[in-house]
Amino acid sequence: MSTLIALSDIISSGIEKIAARCAASGDAYPTLDDPYTLANNSVQSRYASDAAPIIAAAYQLIATLSNPDPYLFTWGLVSFFNASVAVASEGCVPDILREAGPKGLHVDSIAAKNKMDPGKLGRILRLLASRHVFTEVSPDVFCNNRISKALCTGNSPTVMMEKPLERWNGSNGTSAMAEWCGIDALKMAAFLVDNVTDPETAHSQEPNKASVQRVFNTDIDFHSWQQKPENAYRRNRFQHMMRSLTYYSSEDASSGGVEWASLPPKSIVVDVGGGIGTLTMDLVAQHQHINYVVQDLPSAIAQARTYWSTTNPDALRNGQVHLREHDFFAPQPLTNPSVYMLRYIMHNWPDAYCIKILSHLRDAAGPSTQLFVLDHILDYLSRDTTGLNDDIPGAARPMAPEPLLPYPDSVTEYGYLMDILMMGELNSQERTLKHFETMFRKAGWKLERVCRFPAPHPQQLICSPL
Repeated sequence: MSTLIALSDIISSGIEKIAARCAASGDAYPTLDDPYTLANNSVQSRYASDAAPIIAAAYQLIATLSNPDPYLFTWGLVSFFNASVAVASEGCVPDILREAGPKGLHVDSIAAKNKMDPGKLGRILRLLASRHVFTEVSPDVFCNNRISKALCTGNSPTVMMEKPLERWNGSNGTSAMAEWCGIDALKMAAFLVDNVTDPETAHSQEPNKASVQRVFNTDIDFHSWQQKPENAYRRNRFQHMMRSLTYYSSEDASSGGVEWASLPPKSIVVDVGGGIGTLTMDLVAQHQHINYVVQDLPSAIAQARTYWSTTNPDALRNGQVHLREHDFFAPQPLTNPSVYMLRYIMHNWPDAYCIKILSHLRDAAGPSTQLFVLDHILDYLSRDTTGLNDDIPGAARPMAPEPLLPYPDSVTEYGYLMDILMMGELNSQERTLKHFETMFRKAGWKLERVCRFPAPHPQQLICSPL
């Protein structure tokens, strides 16, 4: 009973702390009924560190109070929740309800617009509403809440259904992320057991021997498979999904870590494997004295040209931003820049491949070039971390009080789930700080410092040439 009381105290005192801070600053902490806006997201981000132990305690309280059997069974069936989110997003339900307004819409009317079976759709939406995604305002009448509004693209549902490749244009990419997780990632999870128990693949560290090869019956790695012409829709969805990660974390990613403002005018920053350049877009808005190069494979750069031509054409015309085709497994053609950036690249590849990427950058780096890596850092869940990277600024983290896990954002940070996702997708992984430091050193880089931000923002690792 003492554990329950301790967890309850953490929750109540944490809520009081957030309430006091909000009262002092004039912030209104958003509720499920509030709109989904950058301003509201910013408020939540400011209080993320205060919220993390509350959320961790709530999860632990649920686990403590639950009977183990139904607890495990519920988690065992969670894949159907993921699939249901994907169904709702693919069926344009959030945008249909956005057009309907706060009174919502009967499931029959929703289904008439997206050509789904109303009975099945209603059951799917009710499952989602049971976990606070959508709200059932009256029997079979659903409306958006703040969480489901995050799935809105802002586009016309009719246009989205008629022109699938344009359905995420102008959106924050969250709906693309939800669909990818509930379709492709879910299939990878289904084959994970087979892949890690089959003697032919169980010990493989090759990206073309993961679960995804079983899903799509292919012998090439996931990213190469996505480049095939018949996978244009999936490739487009994946690129938009990556934008959702930047949308959530761009403010922190572009303001911390590297001292951008102190870089000399016309310094060159290379966004290696930068996709369509969403991170660079955020940096351009804040630091216009820098020149930027976005590098990626031809298909991504083709999308990048469209993205920049419509979003910030002046940056292309005046030469501040260059879009260049480049495979980061080949030698790096841009030598001695101020910064090489790698955002969510390392977690895509097993160690040997990461070391190859990093080694090419080291070969091309100048003596003052900085390596800027944005990625998840996994924490050990043991309280004994003696001797782990004690000499690296920013490595140490304050621990939460017992009975919580040592780091409360272990619950709010989705790195552990991403770790297993990357196992299924590319035989890759998320990494601990010690793992990162060892890998950097093998490729000729020294980990200088870590810049940490509240979960689920990516963490920032700043390196210099050895």
